Amino acid sequence: MAKVLLHFIVLALLFFGVWFLLSRIDFVNIFEIEQLTKDTEEKLSAWVLKEMQRGKPELGSDSVQAFVEDIKQRLCEANGIDESSIFLYILLERDINAFTLPGRNLVLYSGLISYCNSPEELAGVLAHEIAHMEHEHVKKKLLKEVGLSMLTTIAGGDASGEIGRQVMKLLTSTAFDREQENEADLWAVRCLAKAHIDPEHLANFLFRLSREKGSIPRQYELLITHPNSQDRAAEILNLRKRETYEPAPISDPGRWRAMKGLTGSFEERK
Repeated sequence: MAKVLLHFIVLALLFFGVWFLLSRIDFVNIFEIEQLTKDTEEKLSAWVLKEMQRGKPELGSDSVQAFVEDIKQRLCEANGIDESSIFLYILLERDINAFTLPGRNLVLYSGLISYCNSPEELAGVLAHEIAHMEHEHVKKKLLKEVGLSMLTTIAGGDASGEIGRQVMKLLTSTAFDREQENEADLWAVRCLAKAHIDPEHLANFLFRLSREKGSIPRQYELLITHPNSQDRAAEILNLRKRETYEPAPISDPGRWRAMKGLTGSFEERK
């Protein structure tokens, strides 16, 4: 009798243990992420870019585009990423912002480039955005807040104006939850170190953006959607201590100044 009871208890524990583990798996989210096909992502991203470019045209400078592409290439090569899989768009807009779109599209505003004090700061922002791509944070955010059926509808061009505006706002807000931001920061630090770029530059960018919020009243979208910038900067400095690297400059000062000058001149013409 005692043996039968023991077997029953063991089976019951196994049953409830398996049930508990399975209950912790987000099968719906996993299934939806797999169902958001590459075709839907590309159509959705193309729609967003088309809508954005009505008021924010591309910068139109081959020199600036090439400069940023070189940084992207350095980060990707050092981290085993196919750099041709990431599509870079630089839009003429004074706001300080950068964000990723579905389909591995990375958007930078010219205002963000102008705000960076060094190419290493710009590299830090790029690394952080690439991290969101690598962890599929954009896809997860869209599925959670919009849903698969609505995303498919929008990608097909059948969304109403209000729905489209809400999705546009969601995609360009760059707002992720704390766990995703921390995950992206950790990956960015490792990414920069592998590329022999000091992660301290990313921390400096976030610290300065946080301090200067009051002096840039209409150009701090990145700060609004990243309210913990100062705390994140401090954590980046802690994470930096774990990495081994030998910093190598991205560009000579003359080329950086020339690139920034081009960015500013295009903004003045807008």
